[in-house]
Amino acid sequence: MKKKVAVVTGASKGMGLGIVKEFLLEKMNVLMISRNGERLKELKKELNKGGNLEILAGDVSDVELPKKALNLVLKKWGKVDILINNAGGPPADSFLNHNEKAWESALQTNLMSVVRFSKEFTPIMKKNNWGRIVSITSTIAKEPSPLMVLSATARAGVAAFSKAISTELAVNNITVNVICPGGVLTDRLISLVKNRAELEKRPYEEVLKESEKSIPIQRFATVEEIAGTVSFLCSEKGRYITGVQLSVDGGLTKSF
Repeated sequence: MKKKVAVVTGASKGMGLGIVKEFLLEKMNVLMISRNGERLKELKKELNKGGNLEILAGDVSDVELPKKALNLVLKKWGKVDILINNAGGPPADSFLNHNEKAWESALQTNLMSVVRFSKEFTPIMKKNNWGRIVSITSTIAKEPSPLMVLSATARAGVAAFSKAISTELAVNNITVNVICPGGVLTDRLISLVKNRAELEKRPYEEVLKESEKSIPIQRFATVEEIAGTVSFLCSEKGRYITGVQLSVDGGLTKSF
C-alpha cells in the first residue's frame, strides 16, 4: 500500500482519524477532509512526519468539495487510489418531528456526499485500473430504529448505491464496499455514556458495562479495529471483496 493516495472525509476525529493514522503507518499519502479547519492544522503538524499528509477544510454536503479535493490530490500526488466516505450521523428523533430541512441535511451529508465523491474520483481510478471505495455507515442501516430514522434512511441508500456501482466498476479493478460499525469507543460515545451516567446519577463505568452487555462480544469496538478492517478492504488481500455491506459490531446485529 506504500505510496497509494487516499482521501478520507470526516477525518479530524473518531473513526476517520483512526483510518488516517492507519494509512500513514502504511506509508500512504493521505488527504484529510473535515469541517474543523483548525483541528486539521493541528493534526497536520502532529502527523505529517514524511510530507505525505495534506488537509482540506470543508463540509461534505458542499457540492463543490469533491472537485476541490480531486484537484488538490492531483496537484500534490498526480492520482487517487482510495476514497473513504465518512461523516457524522444526523440527530435522533421520530420521523413525525423531523422537518424538511432535517431530511435534506441528512440526505446531503450522509448519502449525496457519497454519490458526489464517488462520481468525481472514479474516472481517475478507472484510468489507472485500480481503486478502492469504502463508505462508513452504521448497523442502523441494517436494523433501523424509530429514533434513528434519518440515519437509517440515508445510510441504507449508501448501501444500495454502493452495491449498484460495485457491479459496474468491478471490471476496472475497483472495489466498492460499506462498513457498518456498531458501538465504537470514540470521544462521542464516551461523552454520551458520561451524560447518561450523570443523568441517572450512576458511575460511568457501571453505565458503560451495562451498555456493553447488549453486545455478544461484551465490549465496544476500538477505533483501531475499524481502521484495520478498512485497511484490509483497501489492500491487495481484499481485492476479491466488492459490493459488500459488512457489519463490524461484535455480533450486535441479528441479521445475517
